[in-house]
Formats: sequence, structure tokens, C-alpha cells
Amino acid sequence: MSGTRDRLYRQARDLEPLIDIVERTHVLIRPVKQGELDLASPSGRMVARILASVSTHEVEHAVERMKDKHAANRRAGVNHGGPRTFGFRAVKPKVSKDQAPETPKVDPREAALIREAAQAVLAYAADPETGNTLSGICRDWNARGIKSPRGQEWSIQALRGMLLSPRIAGRVGHKGEDVGPAQWEAIVEYDVWLALRNVLQDPARRSGASGDGRAPKYLGSGLYVCGRPGCGAVVRPGGARAGQRQQYRCTASAHLIRTAEPVDDHVERTILAQIVWETVRDPFWPPAAPAPDGPSMAELNARHAALTARLEALAEAFAEDDDSDPVEYRTASRKLKERIAAVEQEITDAVAMTAAASVPGPLDDIDLPELVKRHKADPEHALAWWRETYPLERRRKSLKTLAVVTLMPGRRGRPLGVAPGGLDPASVRIDWTGAA
Repeated sequence: MSGTRDRLYRQARDLEPLIDIVERTHVLIRPVKQGELDLASPSGRMVARILASVSTHEVEHAVERMKDKHAANRRAGVNHGGPRTFGFRAVKPKVSKDQAPETPKVDPREAALIREAAQAVLAYAADPETGNTLSGICRDWNARGIKSPRGQEWSIQALRGMLLSPRIAGRVGHKGEDVGPAQWEAIVEYDVWLALRNVLQDPARRSGASGDGRAPKYLGSGLYVCGRPGCGAVVRPGGARAGQRQQYRCTASAHLIRTAEPVDDHVERTILAQIVWETVRDPFWPPAAPAPDGPSMAELNARHAALTARLEALAEAFAEDDDSDPVEYRTASRKLKERIAAVEQEITDAVAMTAAASVPGPLDDIDLPELVKRHKADPEHALAWWRETYPLERRRKSLKTLAVVTLMPGRRGRPLGVAPGGLDPASVRIDWTGAA
């Protein structure tokens, strides 16, 4: 038998199965670097068990030293190593066991994506008409070819875990908790991360989908409404059989059915024709956001830091005082935690409102000069450029802001001037929400 006793069994619990094997098979164990290991006699087994207890003590003592070292590193904000984290560049591996891991450096490109995602989530929390959801961000990143550090596409769980990590706020995390400041640079401000954590851990958020459902595939899904008198329900695509073109149907009843493609074409042609008019565009440029009421962010951060310090001091005082009353400690600790949670909610509200206010308006990021030029040259080419340049989700936001589209009941017979299979413009009513 090669090796030493410590390699043969390191824990007392590992020795007993070995003794059973020896008793059944009557084998003789001879360690290479130590004396004979006699497990066939009572005295030999007693010695083996004593040695096993010594080995167990050494293992437990080594584990305690390692835990203490890791805890000290966390308090000092030292990088604990491990695989590369999104937002940070890979670090060089340690040359020796005693060498501290290299401090990670921020990756500017990935850091910008994290800030973009954080702002979108917070803006959506303040106003669902702005920002984006976790699943929407995943779709966007995957469509743009942005991969996780392991080279995989982004999932909601992976994105949520990355945004919840204290590491992106320049903090050390341990078992999901924020331990304290780290030695590396923060990607997002601490108050922004606190707001993100509150939003993403809110029990009111629907599990799994993280606040949104299946991505719409058609322009008017859930936006167009039924124009039949007394109805007004939204319409959604559905009901088309294999080989048929998709249809819009009233969700209240099947009394209204429209082929989706010609309706969407007509609506977007009309939208573009109106966007190039300044009288239609101007009402949608919002005024400057008013200054928020209440305490400033600096005041909120100072209150949060003071309350956190009081909670830590309370825990230290309780640990050092053998006569402390556990009930009094729990009561005082609960009150401080409630006050900290209230301040964190104020921070969340303030950061979310700021994020929502900074999100571009529905027309702000449209290349209007290029759109106007293309529309003057050829409206059909302008429509193709519009659809190639801006994703469906972006175009739906513009539609929702600019107009209310109502699908009217059809008329008997084919109206004059409408080609067979074509769309009757009178069957689609477009009301502009902000035009003068």
C-alpha cells in the first residue's frame, strides 16, 4: 500500500469502513513511509483511531486558519480569486500559494453595458413606459452578440446575479451579503447598486420572467384596439393556420379579424409621414424634469452609513459583553434594520426616478435628418430603413407615444380605389395623442 496513514484516511469517519474491509478480507496494510498499520488486532485499531483523531484535529485546525485568512482578506477588500467576473478583465493566476490574487481592473466596454443595464432596470421600476426589463436586456445583448464570461448567451438568472453582485459596486461579497469596500474600482455607484438590489429582490416582482412576458412579434400586439361600438378591447395576433398570414383578433370576441401585415404597413407609413412634420414631433419633447423633493442623495448615503455603523457596533458590543440580554439585542437590531431598509427604499426611489428621467424620449434618439431625407426621396425606402435601423420594441414605443390605433369594423363589399386583398384605409383610425 503506497502513501502514508494521513493519505489513506484523513478523518476518523474514513477509518471505520477500512477496518471493516480488513476484517472481511484479512489483508495486510503496509504504509511506504511509516511503520506497519495493524487493523486486525484491537490494540492496532486503537492506535489507528488515535492517529485518525490527531489527523482530524489537524484538518479542522487548517480549515479554521484558512477561514480566518479568507475573512481577513474580505475585511481588507482583497480579491478572492476565482473565474473572471463580467465587467472586469481577467487577472493573472497566483504564482505561489502565499501570493495575494491580483486586483481586477475594470473592462470599459463591459462596464458601460452594466451601467446601461442598471439604468434600464431602475428606469423601468420607476416607470414601465421607460427603461427595460431583465429579459428585454438579455434579448438585446444576445442579439448584439454580447457573451457572458464563459462565452454563453445571457439568461435572466445570470444577468440578475451579476447585477446583484456587490463586486460591481466596488464591494466584497460573501454568501450573498455585502461585506465592505473592496480594493478594486466600482462600476456603478454604491447607492445605485443599493437601489438595484432593492428592485431586483422586491417580492412583488414576478418570478421567472422578471417583470415581463413573451416578447411581442408584431407592431400592434396589445396596442391596437377594437373599434366596434361598445368594445374597445385590445387586439392581438392569433388564429392563423399553417400557411396563412398572421391575423389580428379582438381579445373580447372574434367579431373583428384583420390581416396583420397590411395593417402594420399602413400604420408605420402614416407614423413616418407624421414624424417628419415638426408640428407633430414638438409636443413629444418633454420639458426639463423638476428637481426631486426630499433629502439629497448625499444625505441619504450619510444616513445609511451611520445606521450601518451603529448596527455593526451593536453586534460587536453584544459579542464582547457576556451579560448582554439577547432579547434587548434582537429588539435594537430589528429597529436599526428597519430604519436601514427605509433609507434604502428612499435611495431606491430617488435613483429610479433619476434613471427614468434620464432615459431618452420616444423620438430623442431617432436620426430625424436622415429619416426626413429618405422620406422625401422615397417613402417606401424610408420605411425599410426605419425597420432595419430600429428594433420592433423601439418602434412600438414610438407608436404607443404618438398615436392610438383603432381597427374599425369592416364594410360590406370592396371600397372604391382599394385593390383586391388590399387594406381599406378607413378601417384603421389613427388618433394622434399630442398633435396640436
